Amino acid sequence: MLAVSDAISVCWRHPLSATESQQRNIPLEPARAGAQDGSTTDHMVTDPGTETTTSRNTAHETTITAAGHTLQACSCGWERVTSARGLRIHQGRKRCLGEQRQGPRIDQYFLRSSQSNQSNEAQRRDANQSSQSISTPVTEEDNTSTEMPVDELTQPQRPLKQEKIKGHRPSVKWPKAVEKREWETINNDLTKILEQQVGTAEKKLERMGDIIYHYGEERFGVNERRSGKTPPAPAKSRRQQEIEILVRERRQLRKQWKKVSDAEREGLMLLQADIKCRLATLRRAENLRKLRRKKEHSRTQFYKNPFKFVKDLFAKEKCGILKTPKPELEEHLEKVHQDMKRHEQIIIPHDIPPIQPPEFNLDTDPPKWREVENVVRRARAASAPGPNGVPYKLYKNAPDVLRFLWRLMRIVWQKEIIPKAWRRAGGVLIPKEKDATDISQFRPISLLNVEGKIFFSIIAQRLSTYLERNKYIDTSVQKAGIPGFSGCLEHTSMIWHQIQTAKKDKRDLYVIFLDLANAFGSVPHELLWESFNFFHVPEPITTLVKAYFQDLQLCFTTPDFTTTWQRLEVGIMAGCTISPLAFTMAMEVIIRASRWVVGGERTKEGLRLPPIRAYMDDMTTLTTTAACTRRLLAKLQDNIKWARMKIKPSISIVKGQLKDVRFCIGDDPIPTVSEQPIKSLGRWYNESLRDKDQVQQVRQDIADGLENINKTLLPGRLKLWCLQFGLLPRVMWPLTVYEVPITTVEKMERTITSYVKKWLGVPRCLSNIGLYGKGVLELPLTSLTEEYKCSKVRLQMTLKDSKDQTISKAAPPLQTGRKWTSSKAVQQATSALRHQDIVGNIQHGRGGFGLAASKPTFHKATTSERRKLVVEEVRRQEETARSAKAVSLAKQGQWTRWEGLERRKINWSELWQMEASNISFIIRAVYDVLPSPKNLHQWYGEDSTCPLCPAPATLRHIMTGCKTSLSQGRYTWRHNQVLKSLAAALETKRSATNSLPPKTSNPVKTTTFIREGQKRPKYPPTKPETGHLAMARDWKMLVDIGQQLIFPPEIASTNLRPDMVLWSPSRKAVYIIELTVPWENSVEEAYERKKLRYTELAADATQRGWNAKVWPVEVGCRGFVASSTIRLLKELGIHGQALRQTVRAVSQAAERGSQWIWIKRKDPCWAITS
Repeated sequence: MLAVSDAISVCWRHPLSATESQQRNIPLEPARAGAQDGSTTDHMVTDPGTETTTSRNTAHETTITAAGHTLQACSCGWERVTSARGLRIHQGRKRCLGEQRQGPRIDQYFLRSSQSNQSNEAQRRDANQSSQSISTPVTEEDNTSTEMPVDELTQPQRPLKQEKIKGHRPSVKWPKAVEKREWETINNDLTKILEQQVGTAEKKLERMGDIIYHYGEERFGVNERRSGKTPPAPAKSRRQQEIEILVRERRQLRKQWKKVSDAEREGLMLLQADIKCRLATLRRAENLRKLRRKKEHSRTQFYKNPFKFVKDLFAKEKCGILKTPKPELEEHLEKVHQDMKRHEQIIIPHDIPPIQPPEFNLDTDPPKWREVENVVRRARAASAPGPNGVPYKLYKNAPDVLRFLWRLMRIVWQKEIIPKAWRRAGGVLIPKEKDATDISQFRPISLLNVEGKIFFSIIAQRLSTYLERNKYIDTSVQKAGIPGFSGCLEHTSMIWHQIQTAKKDKRDLYVIFLDLANAFGSVPHELLWESFNFFHVPEPITTLVKAYFQDLQLCFTTPDFTTTWQRLEVGIMAGCTISPLAFTMAMEVIIRASRWVVGGERTKEGLRLPPIRAYMDDMTTLTTTAACTRRLLAKLQDNIKWARMKIKPSISIVKGQLKDVRFCIGDDPIPTVSEQPIKSLGRWYNESLRDKDQVQQVRQDIADGLENINKTLLPGRLKLWCLQFGLLPRVMWPLTVYEVPITTVEKMERTITSYVKKWLGVPRCLSNIGLYGKGVLELPLTSLTEEYKCSKVRLQMTLKDSKDQTISKAAPPLQTGRKWTSSKAVQQATSALRHQDIVGNIQHGRGGFGLAASKPTFHKATTSERRKLVVEEVRRQEETARSAKAVSLAKQGQWTRWEGLERRKINWSELWQMEASNISFIIRAVYDVLPSPKNLHQWYGEDSTCPLCPAPATLRHIMTGCKTSLSQGRYTWRHNQVLKSLAAALETKRSATNSLPPKTSNPVKTTTFIREGQKRPKYPPTKPETGHLAMARDWKMLVDIGQQLIFPPEIASTNLRPDMVLWSPSRKAVYIIELTVPWENSVEEAYERKKLRYTELAADATQRGWNAKVWPVEVGCRGFVASSTIRLLKELGIHGQALRQTVRAVSQAAERGSQWIWIKRKDPCWAITS
């Protein structure tokens, strides 16, 4: 038989799906994903426009002649009995495929040849196939066959065709995740395309990434790569050209001034003065233009990617372009990734303590759908794709495509085959410093295809569960790669506690920080397989991982070139999902072979601590004698040398204080922290063995970060976002791991608060309660002190509830000063939560029993849930303390006496859309710190009289009590603005209700059944209308805006003019709605006053047979909506998003109206008309 190994490439031209008639003509395929994959027949699609010839026939269609020749047909009409090579020679000479273009139809993916039962029939072009397709009657060579193909017996051997390197592809512009309809179409199209592919599961997986990428490329386009070249400088404007001309003229005048006489100098001086004045004007305008452009650029960059903007703002600048030539780079990569001793066997030392056989076996069954789904759900959608360009985002939003991939995964798992596409990685070089040019100044990052990452993520999860359940990984020593442990926090806390305890008790303690030189890049693969055997990993899992590593290749892409494929013979890749756990297993073997020679420190409680603590390749030894330390170091050095790795000497600490005791790694002495401070697992250690220097560094970092934010040309609300999501997360780690007193944190918060008030445009006298409190007006800002307390409480709970017994039994107390301690806070919060469990769920407000959401009980919660409940309780206690302080504030605490108002929470999306003046006005008005005449009199002794009337001008007087403003119609104008917003929402609801079909008296409830094989519709039908308006279809509404409202005479005769009347003649129902915009303290009073005013009118309507309801509604003058307004909207059937939009619109109308009244408070003329 003839064997062909040409690559398959399928192109997508148009997003249209295949029609039913086209799909009927598609022949059935013998093997699909998920079915029995025993076929060795390769059904391929021709890639027109290239020189790739593919086969699309079965073994029954092949006509074999002498020497393996068959009837070959070309798209130009040429036919001859020859080999596939002869067909390619003809196409190369005649250039038959050079002028062909690909057809813009989705059915190109579905083109398949008809199966024929006559084996001697010559091949003909199929009618369903494009005219550019080529039929090459060859069959696929079976993977397990050792038979020599006929080609190799009859023809001379040809050199292998070099594989095209695809290290990185431009990213496809896939739709956003919220575009569900678009993703549903993508899911259906790709499912049809992929299911029509035939051949073995391995070949389907090879082609799958290319098909998906070309589909997205042709349908949505790709993001163009940046050229890396500096864009040309823009042309100079007319103003800049004029400035250059004036500068030259001034220079000429200065030269002439030196040569002319005194009489002529006066004229030159006048000319110079004119030029100087003109230059000053032009340069001032040019500087303003440049400043405006800088502001626009800063804002554009922020909105484009806020997190990248913040990262560049605080992180050290890292940039550069690799200047290393391609041959030199490839030589370096080959040297780094080559292992000359890879064929030498590594034998585990005989003195290593043995382990027991596994009590719980590792699951070796093919991946389950639930496992694949969980891996994809947890993956980051923004993760960079591999060489095939397919991201996680596609599998997150195309479930049927993911299910197709899962079925193929099960097949290759059973056959123990790893597709070649999963063993190829594209690499990028990331600069480690500014202006990097040499290869040593870059670090490599490998990008693998996500299909393989999903596959090996499942193996890694099963393997970590297997190691944890059988206790093969000693989590008191090594915590990397095992879920459920806060490894860095636990290790750093225990190491620091042991050092401080030894220093306090004056006991001997020898601490050595060790690090392996290029650990990830130097670990031998043979050591990985030996560790798999040592931990009794089943053979099928080991075979899969071996097949993955044996042909693992990567290439690196630079702006100028892409290197050739480099075989990874030693080390692991960053970005691989199975490599970290495999490295952890190898390190565990080395540690087990070394730590048995010494014992660790014994605590006062009699608990023996481990002599080594490791996290990946970072190891720390803690022993009580110098002899034990030297013995342990010698054993570690021997075992690491046996593993063909190398230790990089780090730092030593002796007895909790520095002593002149030297240790060595081989012939290299280990320096002490007095000579060189060290950072281990995110914590710095210096010669003082105290955290005072690090605390000062944190304060300096906060001050520098605030200044960097302030220097940006962003508006204040965006600077707040940079603080909240940029600076605060960066300082929380040092505040958590270092011993920082609470008083120092409060000083840091005062520094932050001064900048926050500046960016919000509020006075310095504003209390912190208005910024960080969760009272009546909640801003999206968090207090540094509160976050510090929560982080310390969380760390205390983590150490106390750790799964590691050596941590939980010897949990160190956290030093936070005398004013507040985390242990006491945890105790108080735990006591409060247990008391809540005894009391049970209590009802707040006027709602019925069970209306409030139930909370999880503390005694039934899991460890993570308990930690979360304790942190929430600490936050609640902080808010309670703020509220208690607010009650004592006479002016800024007036909001604590408000009743019947809904609290307002401003989120970031709303804050971004607000104007700076609007934000400042809302905050100052709520806490009464606006510069009203009464406040100015209190602050600076100025006149407190109202500019419009002789009364004292408090904020309440200006907003609701000035008689001049009332007579001029200022309050009426604001009232009408709010009424328009409320009426617009009710009119929209009334029109929508009246347009519905007539309501039946006894509606029939129907159940939608789903046939077998069908799916439940993703978009359920709309819910029936609710509320009182849904009872009729003839609602009418009158609003007292523009012209005077006349109450409907068929209901009642009256001279009263309510703001709105909503009635239904068929239901004999009427709503009398009266709006008030009062001072927030007077909401309840306004409700009762308006209720009493229209009581007689409602009684008259009731006597005439109408069901009348009086609905007084209130919206505070500062934008706080009363509960009565919410109840009215809900009763009329406005819920969910419509309710939130209505409340927001009404609130904004009141705010803007009050803000304009405040701006015009000194203007005796009122020119605004409604």
